[in-house]
Amino acid sequence: MTVFLLALAVFMVQGGFHFYTATLPLALNQGGVPDAAIGLIVGVSAIVQIPAAIVGGRLVDRFGGVRLLTAGGFAYLIGSAIIVLPLADPAVSLVPFVAARLFQGVGLAVVLPSALSLVPALMPPGGNPRGLSIVGAAQNLTITLIPPLSLFMFNGSDIHGVAWGAIVAVIVGVGLFRAIGLRPTRPQSAAIRPRFGIAFRRSWAMPLLITITYVAHWGAVTAYLPVKAVGAGADVGLYFAADGIAIFLMRLPTAWLAERISSRTLMVAGSVATAVAIGMLLLPLTTPLLIVSGLLGGAAGGLVLSPVLFELSSRATDADRGSAFALYSGSLAGAISLGSIGGSPMVAAFGLSAALVVGMALIGVATVLTLADKSLRGLVVGDAGGESGAQTTPA
Repeated sequence: MTVFLLALAVFMVQGGFHFYTATLPLALNQGGVPDAAIGLIVGVSAIVQIPAAIVGGRLVDRFGGVRLLTAGGFAYLIGSAIIVLPLADPAVSLVPFVAARLFQGVGLAVVLPSALSLVPALMPPGGNPRGLSIVGAAQNLTITLIPPLSLFMFNGSDIHGVAWGAIVAVIVGVGLFRAIGLRPTRPQSAAIRPRFGIAFRRSWAMPLLITITYVAHWGAVTAYLPVKAVGAGADVGLYFAADGIAIFLMRLPTAWLAERISSRTLMVAGSVATAVAIGMLLLPLTTPLLIVSGLLGGAAGGLVLSPVLFELSSRATDADRGSAFALYSGSLAGAISLGSIGGSPMVAAFGLSAALVVGMALIGVATVLTLADKSLRGLVVGDAGGESGAQTTPA
């Protein structure tokens, strides 16, 4: 099935970002960069992802996912090419790493929304949630497998060797995607008037706000946990692997559950479990504790973020679905910025634990917002053909 080939291509292309999830903080730390500065550099990709998502979402609607996914792959290649350069040494200058994160942020802003926008055309009627879950699972599989692989490469060489690995992965992914033979879609007229260069529906607001408040903790985790875990002698690679495996395994079951249980119920349960998983990171870090926390947090993340995707797709049409998914990508970026860059002064003054506590509080806010949104009490039904065609039934 073409959707599985698309998922495999996404898995490879997204390596252009996730080869650096665990290794970049360590490379910067070894170069003598303070923890607060590491958070700022890591968070650069999330900052640029927000405006890139606004522009990219409109471009997806205008030119289609085929062209934009390819463009996102090229952005990843440029980012890794910068890190390959001999000047990319954190002990000499941080400018190359900031520049690389800018291009990585652009890639992250357009690749997944572009791929998700292609799903409805590849699935039979009623199969959109399954298709979204398959492509989303590929994204999670990248997070599962690439960070441990990149750490292995990093320990055997350095950040330059990691960059070469990312380049190979992206080239293979883009080549596979082009080999699928998907044709660019014709430009479509927007069903609603774009605002700030991107389409927007009021019905998207609450799922996007829930995404921001729920995911904020992940910015602090990705920016600061690797250094703290290594200092405690714990294997942070296994944490990311456990998290990715759990959310990967939850993708299709969540699609099945979403046809039988309301989005609100799934999301509240996932939020509570995530808060418990993050709370575990406040304890003295050990490898077993990181694995358990990763498994619980990943499974819980699947219960929250998959329904958000289903809801956004059901509230959009073919003419503006690219904007919906791009805004989702931008919301993830804003959340990560909030946790990594916003948490930088807090980590510098009080340590990672304080940032994690704030992240847990924001998960609580996301839970309240979920309970307050009456539209989440129904089931997402059908193939998500748009706001006018979406149907819900009371749970």
